[in-house]
Amino acid sequence: MKMEKGESIELSPATPFVIKDYEGLNGLENIIDHDRLVNQDGTTISNENLGVRYIVLTGTIIDNVARNRLRLSSVINPKLGGVLQYKKGNIIRKIPCRVEKTPVLNNEIYPEFIIYLFCPNPYLLSIHRLGQEISSWIGGLQFPFSLPFALRQRGETRQNIINSGDVATPLEIIFKGPALNPKITNHTTGEYIKIDRELTTDDTLYITTHFGNKRVEVERFGEREDAHHYMDLDSTFFKLQAGDNLIEYTTEDELVSQGVEVRYYNRYLGI
Repeated sequence: MKMEKGESIELSPATPFVIKDYEGLNGLENIIDHDRLVNQDGTTISNENLGVRYIVLTGTIIDNVARNRLRLSSVINPKLGGVLQYKKGNIIRKIPCRVEKTPVLNNEIYPEFIIYLFCPNPYLLSIHRLGQEISSWIGGLQFPFSLPFALRQRGETRQNIINSGDVATPLEIIFKGPALNPKITNHTTGEYIKIDRELTTDDTLYITTHFGNKRVEVERFGEREDAHHYMDLDSTFFKLQAGDNLIEYTTEDELVSQGVEVRYYNRYLGI
């Protein structure tokens, strides 16, 4: 587990902190709101959302007990946020979390400990952020070069991006100018994001579709400005659906963008 200040601690049989059991990495609750009308058989679902995730880790300190008791309580700090990483075989996941309270330890010769974690976002994430570039140009001269060489050619403006997670996932889009009224479309869902603004070769458009952190910004010479007000009214901060997503970028002029990149994490319901 890695905390905000950069300190980390490993819980495994290969360390003094031997993990014995864990709860909360499966069995995620679906909160279903429903209403029943007069004389209605059954009920009508009005809304459903996944609840928060609670994780409980239990284990034993088996070496340098006095020192490691203090280290465990110091690193697993309720005043700090952290990221819990799970690894077993080829499965590696991570989840941001908060510490509910300092570790609970007993007074045995080899003390047992309990760690309580609260995860406001219930999804387990792929360990690395994934990215796919939709290239405007392919080929061209590279130095040093040898004959014969291929001239640079126009690339495809659409790519199939596969979200191999369990659910839809938000994304970050990086659109490098020049472009007039750049537009990103997910043809799988029919949703799009269009920005009614011209980008110069010095501009980079950043779009983030995360819930609670939706942003549209334009960066020029290292300075970012809010560009949310340039967003087309019919645009949607769409997500990548689980499975295939045919993503295309377009502009309303003959200028060719320097490229578009889509970044995201796969999201999982359990392990």
